[in-house]
Amino acid sequence: MTVERALAELPCRTPGVHSTALAVDPRSWELLDFTLWTEATRAPGTHYEVLHLSTPELRSLETGRHW
Repeated sequence: MTVERALAELPCRTPGVHSTALAVDPRSWELLDFTLWTEATRAPGTHYEVLHLSTPELRSLETGRHW
């Protein structure tokens, strides 16, 4: 999968998404995506419950791509 395709498939604008990120696993050169949801979801993939997320200055972050 290319980076462009992976970026296009990220659920960034899906209702209920808090934030999402794309990363590269250098051991296997695989693209990984991580999405934080505001509520539990039935989206495909492995799910974890985040019990606390420290968010200082969250309101000062701009939306959209940061590169």
